[in-house]
Amino acid sequence: MSTNIRSLTQHTMIYGVGYIATRLVTFLLLPLYTNQLSAAEYGLVALVFAFLAFMNHIYNFGLDSALMRFYGEDDDPKQKSKVLSTAIWMVLAVSMVFSATVYFLYRPIGQILMGGDYILIKYAALILYLDCIIRVPFALLRMEGRPVRFIALRMLNVILTLGLNIYYLTVLKTGVIGVFQATLIASAVTAVAIYAVTFLKIRFTFSGSLAKDLLLFGLPFIPMGLATAAMEMLNRKIIEVLLDREAVGIFSAYFKLGIFIQLVATAFYYAWQPFFMKAGPQDTSRPVFARVLTYFAAVSLGFWVIISLFIKEIVSFKIGSTYLIGPDYWGYELLVPLFLLAYVFYGINLVFLPGVYFEKKTRYLAYVTILAAAVNVGLNFILIPLLGLYGSAMASVCGYFTLALVMHFISQRLFRVPYEYARVAMLFVLAFAAVVPLYLFEMTVPLKILIVIAFPIILKILGFFKKAEIEAIKGLIPFRKK
Repeated sequence: MSTNIRSLTQHTMIYGVGYIATRLVTFLLLPLYTNQLSAAEYGLVALVFAFLAFMNHIYNFGLDSALMRFYGEDDDPKQKSKVLSTAIWMVLAVSMVFSATVYFLYRPIGQILMGGDYILIKYAALILYLDCIIRVPFALLRMEGRPVRFIALRMLNVILTLGLNIYYLTVLKTGVIGVFQATLIASAVTAVAIYAVTFLKIRFTFSGSLAKDLLLFGLPFIPMGLATAAMEMLNRKIIEVLLDREAVGIFSAYFKLGIFIQLVATAFYYAWQPFFMKAGPQDTSRPVFARVLTYFAAVSLGFWVIISLFIKEIVSFKIGSTYLIGPDYWGYELLVPLFLLAYVFYGINLVFLPGVYFEKKTRYLAYVTILAAAVNVGLNFILIPLLGLYGSAMASVCGYFTLALVMHFISQRLFRVPYEYARVAMLFVLAFAAVVPLYLFEMTVPLKILIVIAFPIILKILGFFKKAEIEAIKGLIPFRKK
């Protein structure tokens, strides 16, 4: 078991570095955009990128996840090649149809989305095509356990996107259109690079029956993705309706700080999905999966405690005359622990995926996510009038808690795992005991440091840590002294 957990942890760390770098570029581009573009121009950029994010869920239709489900099902190289080739030709053809539709309907789409600026929709159609066709090859790298190559190609995209944006906006002074020209070039180079790596594995073969299986497995990911987007985006519109636009700005600024746990959850997911697919529905997998939940809860809740305790210091962090979040937004720092906790539950939901994947019941993912989104939206209308922005944040926590809870029950019916409920409960009780006082009284920095130090000590006193696990964790550090 320790060997499997060690492999999962190492891959999570590698994927984490790449994902952090990918997300970091959005933060690095923010000061560039806000200094080189007017507020109206930047708003236009944000609208188009929101359109790209929305359409990506439709374009992909879960094909990368479907590939990972069927690619590892048979050890026969010919069958693997047939699965990969079928998926590749599917994504190339379907994305072409979608992008052609968006391209030729650029006028009505542009009118609905932005009231004009039609040329940006044409760029969006091309970017969507390129970004979508690379997802299957990237899924292949994850399935084959090639995280370094995966990260290298991701970093190529990050460096190109950042460099080209700087060049187009500061040197060529092209304005908004330069943002999308830079993005298009970066996407094109990334697509060429990833297909150069996987080209020799692609064959001119296509299986209609396989295509049907891939489609049926992947289609439920569309409503799931759209419902997930709804959980993160619809609350902003509700806040605008029930409060005002200034409240939307404050909420959005602090919501971005939820990225700290989102990074942990996403890095884990990149490593976890191919890990449990390779492990398969074997009896020997059950105790490993159980321990994964315990370890993920320990890591994510540890981050939650530390970041939550020091969130006021983080928000007021200053470089020169620039704060992480401007002083005009201060006073709502305690929204962040709620956003972070929501992402803890989102990550726990990911731990419960094996049963749904093994039984090919991905339609349940759509049902559960839609239910969670409904809970989130409904509670927004109830809690915002009572608690303001904190009501919306609590609605997000409840939505993601619902997602994790219902997914747990469904997964257990499909593939029962002996999760270590007592250990996980111990983690939650101590984490809440550490964070809840923030909402009751002002805590000094020395007290916060004391709580952080005491957290693992109390866990040890209560017998949470096991000797065999400590030795296994030490094995993650290859340079330790023998």
